[in-house]
Formats: sequence, structure tokens, C-alpha cells
Amino acid sequence: MKKKVTKDESRELIALAEGVFSSAVDVCLWITAYSLELMVPRATGDLWKAEMEAHKTLQNVNYEVLKEALKRARKRGWIKKTHHRNTPLEITKEGRERLSSLVPIYHEKRAWDNRMYLVTYDIPETHRKQRNILRESLQRIGCGRLQDSVWMTPYNPTDILTDVVEHNNLQGTVIISTIGKDGSIGEESLPELIIRIYCLEELNKRYIVWLEEAKNRKQIDHWIILKYLSILQEDPQLPFSLLPSWWKGDVAYQQVKSKLK
Repeated sequence: MKKKVTKDESRELIALAEGVFSSAVDVCLWITAYSLELMVPRATGDLWKAEMEAHKTLQNVNYEVLKEALKRARKRGWIKKTHHRNTPLEITKEGRERLSSLVPIYHEKRAWDNRMYLVTYDIPETHRKQRNILRESLQRIGCGRLQDSVWMTPYNPTDILTDVVEHNNLQGTVIISTIGKDGSIGEESLPELIIRIYCLEELNKRYIVWLEEAKNRKQIDHWIILKYLSILQEDPQLPFSLLPSWWKGDVAYQQVKSKLK
């Protein structure tokens, strides 16, 4: 018999979801819909059980932020009521589309032009807001920070950053330059630099812990999948040829993939 979800476990679930999603509304969407295609349950009966458990999880948490978030999600048409007593809520088609756009995705194919791109900028303190927007954009597209005003990425950021520059009147403040895959900066080799600026060792430790938790499970449940997504969200998903031999991110993905079949 499946163990009942306790209040402490429900709060842990919420904390995990908040680590992946940026708003309480999206957390509610996740909890309501974790049994959809991304999750384990496949058959109709399993889907019904998973939706019922999701509702119980929300009941156990029962604090005002989530209740208000549910109201907002319903107003936006992402969640709707049903006539089933045990499953009073379900996610709509629009809600599924919203959720699928937010869930981190593992990229099995990572095209690379064998070059590293350096982004440097010089934005004065008087334009702090625009500078913060640029930094957020650099983080969002997977750049690693070398220094406060110097960032690096293996993926060409020109098109995206051109739009950011134009929309925020930053013309003349941003420079993009390139180095080859065998290039280095200072005394560090490129592999050493990548490990440092992307904090790959720490991220790899989290994957190892996750693999230990997942290896004895016959299937991936909503707890373990959220833990995986919280790591994947911070994974820069670098070109495979740039990853160190000890990297476990691909191993973790294969575990998820094999258990979701």
C-alpha cells in the first residue's frame, strides 16, 4: 500500500517545485499535473490516482499563497473544476502548454561550432536596470561568468543579445568575441576553465546523490522527478565534447528516460 503523503512531505514537495518554477501559480500547475506525459503514470487508472494524490498534497499544505495561486490559475483557464469528488481539479490544455514551456528539457543533440564566445560589457552605474537585464539574459542563455563584466558560452549568443541590446538601448556597450576550442585564458586550460565557471564539480555531486536515490526505485515518482528537474535547471547542458569524463548528467538522464518507458 502506498504511504500517505504527510504535511512535512507535502511542504518538501512544494519547496522542490518552487526551486524549479518561478511562481506559485506554476507550482500549483505542476502539483496538479505531475501525472501527465512527463511523469510516470500512464494508464487511465494511474492518472486518476496521481491526480487524486496531487489534490491531497495541496490540501495538506493548505496555506494562503497556494490557495490564491490556485484561484489565479483557474481565472487564467489553466486549471478547472471537475465533477469527481476525489479529483476536484484538473489541468486544462492551456495549462499543459503553459507547464511544458516551463519544465527544463534535456537536450540529446547539442550542435556546436567548436568555438567559445566571450561577452564583455561596460555599462555605467547610472544604467543599473539595463545592466541587470543583460546579466539575467546572459544567465538565461547559459553563459558562465568569468568576471563581473566578462561571460563565456560555447553557444553563439549574437542573435539573442542583439535583441536585448536593441530593446534596452545598450548599443556600443556589449562586445562578443570568440576563441577556438583549444584556446585558454590565463594559466587555465579551456576544460579547467569550464569546470570552474560552470561549477561542474558541485553540480556533478548533486547528480550522484540523485542517482543513489533513484537506483532502488522501480519507477520515477513525482518526488524524484522534481529533484532531477531542480538539478537539470542549473545544468548548462554544454556540448558533450566539453564535458569531463566523470560527468554524471547524461547518466541521470538515461535513468529517467529508461524508467519512463
